[in-house]
Amino acid sequence: MSANPFQDDYPLHPERIHGPPSTAAEHERRQATLEKLRSLLAVEADGYLSDPRLSHRDDSWLDWQERTGELPPDFEQLPAIADLPNPLVQYGNEPEHRTKITTKEGWEQQRDRYKEQLEYWLYGQMPPAPENVRATELEERPAEGATIRVVRLEFGPDHDATLTLEVMIPDGTGPFPVFMTQWNHRKWALLALQRGYVGVVYAAADARDDAADYGELYPNYDFQLLSRRAWAAHRVVDYLETLPEADDNRIGITGASRNGKQSLIAAAFDERIDAVAPCSAGSGAVVPARFDRDDCYAGDMAVHARLRRSWFHPRWRFFVGRENHLPVDANHLVSLVAPRACLLDTALNERTTSAWAVDRVYQSASSVYDLLDATEDLAVRYRQGRHARATRDVHQVLNFFDETFGIGEYEAPSRRYHDFSFEEWRRTAAEVDVTEFPKRDLDTLLKDEDGYAIDTVDSWTERKPAIRERICWSFGDRPPRASSPSESSLDAVSRGGKPDYLADVIGRPEPSAAVGKRWLSHSQTYGKRVDGDLYYPKTGDSDHPEGELPAVIWLHPYSYNTGYGAGGRGQVPVTSAIDRGFALYAFDQLGFGTRIGESEHFYNRHPNWSKMGKMVDDTLAAVETLSALECIDSDRIFIMGYSLGATVGLYAAALDERIKGVASVCGFAPFRTSDSEMERANAVIGRLSHIHGLQPRLGLFRDDPERMPFDFHEVLGLIAPRPLLAVAPSLDWTHPQKEVLRCVDEARSVYDLYDEPGALEVHAPDDLLSFDYHEARLANEPGDTSEAFFTDRRNTVFDWLAEQV
Repeated sequence: MSANPFQDDYPLHPERIHGPPSTAAEHERRQATLEKLRSLLAVEADGYLSDPRLSHRDDSWLDWQERTGELPPDFEQLPAIADLPNPLVQYGNEPEHRTKITTKEGWEQQRDRYKEQLEYWLYGQMPPAPENVRATELEERPAEGATIRVVRLEFGPDHDATLTLEVMIPDGTGPFPVFMTQWNHRKWALLALQRGYVGVVYAAADARDDAADYGELYPNYDFQLLSRRAWAAHRVVDYLETLPEADDNRIGITGASRNGKQSLIAAAFDERIDAVAPCSAGSGAVVPARFDRDDCYAGDMAVHARLRRSWFHPRWRFFVGRENHLPVDANHLVSLVAPRACLLDTALNERTTSAWAVDRVYQSASSVYDLLDATEDLAVRYRQGRHARATRDVHQVLNFFDETFGIGEYEAPSRRYHDFSFEEWRRTAAEVDVTEFPKRDLDTLLKDEDGYAIDTVDSWTERKPAIRERICWSFGDRPPRASSPSESSLDAVSRGGKPDYLADVIGRPEPSAAVGKRWLSHSQTYGKRVDGDLYYPKTGDSDHPEGELPAVIWLHPYSYNTGYGAGGRGQVPVTSAIDRGFALYAFDQLGFGTRIGESEHFYNRHPNWSKMGKMVDDTLAAVETLSALECIDSDRIFIMGYSLGATVGLYAAALDERIKGVASVCGFAPFRTSDSEMERANAVIGRLSHIHGLQPRLGLFRDDPERMPFDFHEVLGLIAPRPLLAVAPSLDWTHPQKEVLRCVDEARSVYDLYDEPGALEVHAPDDLLSFDYHEARLANEPGDTSEAFFTDRRNTVFDWLAEQV
């Protein structure tokens, strides 16, 4: 028996990991985690929100925690996995405790564990199927070529649970395939009826929710709103099995947004459902928590766990800021549908779902479909537009069901925009012998290649080109380029085109009485035109910025769908810049926002270059363009970046001394230490090389990080003595605060050489990963919503920028 009673069976019994503490030390750790969460999440403020109460028992998360006494899990006993946990691996705390699932029989055992864990951590436990479902016909009326019936199902204790259905049966000889959806998608069912389906809409949605009270009828089960609605869908299937006109071997279910979530949960937990198409299902369904954080500008698990607290089990909230410890994620939910048909449908540019994250789920779940010889039964479809669906989109879902049920022949969607594979890249890229690179530590920054100390600015200056060369090597081989004529007039740079129409789809900040806006493209030496927006302080009725303004280039995070900004959270910080007298220039990075299609097949075209190299080039082109504008002070151009944008900005500033200074929020961690102390692979190096596919050459060093050609303390050193602000919150597991601080401390020695130690600043708050949003800054008084979702962080950063000017 292991000395740790919580490890032996993991992940067979999740309650054993999350059960009562086994030692006083464990209790102390878990209690401390709870206190920190209560502070960071400001759970006392939940009562001021308008969302329904958490459950029939508890008004808020705090009520639930105090009633149950539950503590967060002991995160030391949960593996930290930066990428999606492989659904075909049974994980233990250490690599040697991990078992690969290679047979269909092994998968059957694994899928039962996943069901248990998904209920336990995310959705709440659903009751067993009742054996007393009875149907009462409330109404029947003829329609053109069909019969419409309204039915009430009664079941559960004393038949007190009810569910109302509308059943649309086509004329003719059945049985017919079934199209299920929720009450507020009735028009979808009418389209299915026209194709010869039995259309069924059931009252378990916001428009009409008979499932809302199931929790009171089943007090021993803690299923939350989404799982109650999914369980209601199972009762519809109970009824369909008794309906002669329905073919219960051809049942498909679909829904959109929160209805997409419940549809996927319903299919995952009931094998009688033969096909499912969750549309824009987002957080807690098709977007994994690991990629559903503030720096993705999509749904954000932290937001859903608070504002949609009735949807998910309260335990999910324990993982805010520690999403990499979640034992199960969206890829496991989708995998449970295998080998049945599943279509993941989402829009490329909607604000609540990351299409890139959906593709990661698709890739992961595909391994299960492959094992079960059902590769063609999992599909992903990306539509144009926003979160809302059009009739054409519903027809695409019906096409998928038709193909699945043998009604018609349609090709499943196959176009993917984010299909990077490190293994595939390695097969086509140039060979690299990693052993030719010497091993280095972080303490070698002020040593030359022969190991001698660097103690003067001149000797450091001599070393800088070699470091820059290694950084550029990591970007790969830049393709040929030719320079364009430089133009200083804003009108000249702006002419020759119009803004991308997708910018209007996504949403960008618009000009106002105080803010002017000019669209312009930057190209110059760096080649292909890249479109962006210049915001500036507006003076009178002038359409042009006046004077020579300091400028800041805003570089966005991993916001695949929205690029540099959209309405609401994730807004590009225009006002903060304008209020301090800056012009602000923003553009989409390659593969983000309006430029998703541009990055498609990038590595087929450039197997030895990298997306990161292109992003840095685009940023330097923006610097060049701004420097040429008469309205911009070329000596006062700064970069401010968040997450991915901060990484790009640091690289750019290390290579180009025209950049006056950099504000980096959650932008770096050292390669050479972090991976050896975390998951040995994915949190720092693998995020850039394997997960996002931005700097694949770095992945060659993932198993030997000490041979990394450069590290971020050298990047920071190259920026010296220019001003640099690094923000590193404690709950950013992609950039561990301890490692960031060590990196900054090493780089400070270069600033000391220049006698400018104060030019390198670091803010290390005990806080969540965020730029704008922070739960702890919610209003303290009921009804006071001013600044409810914004922190002082952006103001802190811009105040720092203003000080540099």
